[in-house]
Amino acid sequence: SDQSFRALLARVRSGDEEAAAALVREYEPAIRRAIRVRLTDPGLRRVVDSVDVCQSVMANFFVRMQAGQFDFDSPKQMLNLLLTMAQNRLRDHVRGQRAERR
Repeated sequence: SDQSFRALLARVRSGDEEAAAALVREYEPAIRRAIRVRLTDPGLRRVVDSVDVCQSVMANFFVRMQAGQFDFDSPKQMLNLLLTMAQNRLRDHVRGQRAERR
């Protein structure tokens, strides 16, 4: 429900580790799936996987969430942000790999 979503976010903002773990359990599968779909370069797959990218995204998300940078109206809006963050993080890894090859 909308109210439980807002309560979960409030708990995450306050540093509640159980709330953070619940949020990860809820959203991690979708984030990892989206990363795996985009992680098509075999060379990149040897050095990074969906777990690495997802953990990086979630760590960044929690820091910024506690800093008050995000305000969501719905779970879908938050998921869209997390997916965008994952896509950007993966893009950073791709750029890093290309730079190393040069």
